[in-house]
Amino acid sequence: MKGKKAIYVIFILIQSLVYGIGNPITKIAYQSITPLWLLAIRFTMASVVLSLFCGKRIFSAAKKAGIRLWLPSALCCAGAYISCNISLSMTSATNVGFIMSLPVLFAPALSAVVTKSHYKLSHLPLQLITIAGLFLLCCNGGAFAFGAGEALALLDALCLAGQLVFGEKAMQEMEVLSITSLQVITTMVVSVAGALIFDDISVLSGIQPAAYLIAAYHAMICTIAAYLLQNTAVRHLSASAVSMLQCTQPIMTAVIAIIILGERLTGIGLIGASIIVLCLVGDSFLSSKENSKRN
Repeated sequence: MKGKKAIYVIFILIQSLVYGIGNPITKIAYQSITPLWLLAIRFTMASVVLSLFCGKRIFSAAKKAGIRLWLPSALCCAGAYISCNISLSMTSATNVGFIMSLPVLFAPALSAVVTKSHYKLSHLPLQLITIAGLFLLCCNGGAFAFGAGEALALLDALCLAGQLVFGEKAMQEMEVLSITSLQVITTMVVSVAGALIFDDISVLSGIQPAAYLIAAYHAMICTIAAYLLQNTAVRHLSASAVSMLQCTQPIMTAVIAIIILGERLTGIGLIGASIIVLCLVGDSFLSSKENSKRN
């Protein structure tokens, strides 16, 4: 059983690596495209691919399960992507990176409300220390101002927690591919509508080939592949465990940013990364110990 769970832990770590690559290259795409249009193109590509290969299967599963089962996680998915991308245009990426990692705290509390699961207070100290590590990694000890951009990033964190928790609930009655596809398609609809209403359609004529390639990477790898990995893992790991593992994403982003963008972590940032890794190991050890006692 431990070996099987380790596979799903690796799934989330691969997802973090995929997003770690996607985050820095998004900056290159933004040289010729706006956040909303990038999201619209990305999720349209992903939706078309999923619909072509398994459209009947997806919509049959959606009809059978009922909209109230899958829609909450799908709307949370759309809200997370849109709020994150808009917040990046309003405040610093370091502040957004810190706040959007807060599902590590939100997911267990939300899960206790939605799925009636027991909230384990024994994990709270490690979760709080993880947040401190994320602050050191993403903010590098700088001033932390809270404005409209930070508020949107906080909404992103809440949506990410909701996506995990509601997704975990939906997985009890739906297969991974179906719930993943419905999240993607819902995000496409909301993103396209948002771009048409709030953005300038003339942006499309100035999009460079690099932006389309980055959108394709986001669609095929960050969206379809990464979501399948995440939703598969959520079926075997708790939402709180997944959100804890996803705290490795800022570390992956920092490493890739060094390679692609030439960014450098300060000593404080390296300390923050070390704290996160130690907390992840500690949380895993604590969970194993609690499971052994129950068995």
